Amino acid sequence: MPRKRPEDQPPESLEDRWLLEAQTMRNLEAFEAEQQGRLSEAIALYERNVAEGFPGDLPYGRLVALYERQAALDDAARVLRRAIDVFEASTRRTPQDRRATVRVFQRRLRLLEKRRGSEQSA
Repeated sequence: MPRKRPEDQPPESLEDRWLLEAQTMRNLEAFEAEQQGRLSEAIALYERNVAEGFPGDLPYGRLVALYERQAALDDAARVLRRAIDVFEASTRRTPQDRRATVRVFQRRLRLLEKRRGSEQSA
């Protein structure tokens, strides 16, 4: 069943639809690469979607997990900040869903910042 768009939202353009489909395929390719241990390929694919502002959680969450495992905490923090910016500006989510998603990523960023601070002082 198609999602209903808010009354004040213009209909999705064909270009927007194509971009979303390409990004979704990229996420699937990245997840498969990740499962097969091709982490640099997965990271590159997820990063492209993050740069393009993909409206779903997947590439942000997966990238943060990958970066945390590699102890690349600055990159993880960068991705979390990007996710917060993207979700705060999202028109594809309800305001309630948008707030909940932003809170999750903000909480995750706070935890990461604490971890970064404790590792730097150690």
